[in-house]
Amino acid sequence: MKKIQTIPSKNMSAFLDANKKDTRLLGSVERHILGRPFEARAQNVLHPSDIVKPEWCALASYHALQGNYIETRDKPSLRLQSIFDEGHAIHKKWQGYFSEMGVLYGRWYCENENHYEWGTSADLVSDMDHFFEYKEVPLHSNKHRIAGHSDGWIKNIGKDCLIEIKSIGGGTIRLEEPSLFGADNNVESAWKNIRRPFNSHYKQGQVYLHLAHLMVEEGILESAPEEIVFLYELKADQSYKEFVVQDNPEHIAPIFETALDVVWAVDNQRPPVCSINPMKGCKRCEPFRA
Repeated sequence: MKKIQTIPSKNMSAFLDANKKDTRLLGSVERHILGRPFEARAQNVLHPSDIVKPEWCALASYHALQGNYIETRDKPSLRLQSIFDEGHAIHKKWQGYFSEMGVLYGRWYCENENHYEWGTSADLVSDMDHFFEYKEVPLHSNKHRIAGHSDGWIKNIGKDCLIEIKSIGGGTIRLEEPSLFGADNNVESAWKNIRRPFNSHYKQGQVYLHLAHLMVEEGILESAPEEIVFLYELKADQSYKEFVVQDNPEHIAPIFETALDVVWAVDNQRPPVCSINPMKGCKRCEPFRA
């Protein structure tokens, strides 16, 4: 596998600014965060969280699948990394509740025996000899080269359903649906106005449902849920909401069609045009347009 390249970004300026901060500890932590490498992520597949975004670029994905990935993101600041980590903690909390209830289904890793096993938390009880860690619900389509993980699969509470856990803050709302803010720009008021999943979350959930059904068609899974439940938690005060969404493959059909186009391009060594701006390109494919 080729070494991942990183293009210059504003991070160097941020790193130098962190060096100038007159703090006892925080400046050191900020420099540590900015100096860390990006988390390792497979680049030989298309990720659901990427392909549902408006800025998903077919040309950049083509090069990534070719083993020529170039990192164009900026590294998170200490504040942004803290936001990400808080979101991970919220995920673990809700997964822990469902695990205690015995209804959390998916792939588990047994540390003692170094192997993976599918089952519900009621079936796989940890003890001194067997410790099971939840590895969520891996879903994939080899045909489309899409692979990702749903946050969970719930059994024995009505019909089976997938779950997606989302931590919501002011930044999330401004990014996804800024119109929810009123004149007072109050996060709590905007939170009350959320009455459906945000569009990118909805699409991501639909991708997971469709992948599960494709895996049934391939004989990998015995069954697939027909719905996904979004669990939203407000970071400010731990308020929560749920939204139930039925499987709707037509909604994300264009995403899977574009994925097939990218796969065809890779197999035939025919770079596609930028799917954001065919004439000028975009930030993600700019390094390949020299």
